[in-house]
Amino acid sequence: MTTTTIALDQQAQLIRDGYCVFAQALDAEMLARVRAASDGLLDAQSAEHFEEQKSTGSMISVYDDPFFAELVAYPAALAALASLGYPKPRWSSGFVISKSGHSPPLFWHQDWWGWNDPISYTNIPQQLFLMYYLVDTSIENGCLRVIAGSHRKRHRMHDAAPTAHTDELRRVTDPSHPAYQSMPEDQAVPVKAGDLVIGDSRLLHGAYANQSDQRRTVITLWYHPTFDMSPPRIQAHLSHKQSRVAEWPTKAQELVQRLVPTYEGNAEPLEWNRAPGHELT
Repeated sequence: MTTTTIALDQQAQLIRDGYCVFAQALDAEMLARVRAASDGLLDAQSAEHFEEQKSTGSMISVYDDPFFAELVAYPAALAALASLGYPKPRWSSGFVISKSGHSPPLFWHQDWWGWNDPISYTNIPQQLFLMYYLVDTSIENGCLRVIAGSHRKRHRMHDAAPTAHTDELRRVTDPSHPAYQSMPEDQAVPVKAGDLVIGDSRLLHGAYANQSDQRRTVITLWYHPTFDMSPPRIQAHLSHKQSRVAEWPTKAQELVQRLVPTYEGNAEPLEWNRAPGHELT
């Protein structure tokens, strides 16, 4: 199978299923450095942080360590996006998300906030997650699970957990809530350490419980693949969103500067709305 054929297959899967996988996107040296930076941030967190994020595991901004500028601008990631047809992406944020050993499932959710714009109901992705797993994953240690196609088709979980990221769901106040439960249409996405999962932010996804003794860490970065062609109100929202790039040292700022969303028009920023409307059928 040629590189071109593989890329076309990945393009088709992203549009059809809402995600695709690029094997071994991180080389061994970069994987080790990402692990070291992530472990440093995780070890610095309080017990309360992990209690607040019991379902997620952790939610630590990559802005907290300028090292992550290198991952944001990582050539292999940008090449992967280009192979999918997105040669000029922008980037807005990211998180170190680590499920502790013997922790509950991550609730079902989708992460798109722009459902008030009609483009959200088309095949054109406005936001993609790039997930780098730092260990081999399986159902046993909490690998990603998805509902394929849910970025374009309504699923009962859209109504069971319309906004999802609530304190109650993060803290697992009610473990019987439907947002934690497995469904027949679950698709597990196990990967190897260093693999890259790219997915549409509209895709319903979560993670299985981590039944192992070790934490399972993923770095999630948010990119906007068609920013220059996005509706002005989406561009305005992203460019007005508070960015902490200016807090980074100059060298780190220079690495990501071309990826930071900028908008010079006068459109009003699109209102934040995480719940899809009736147009998603």
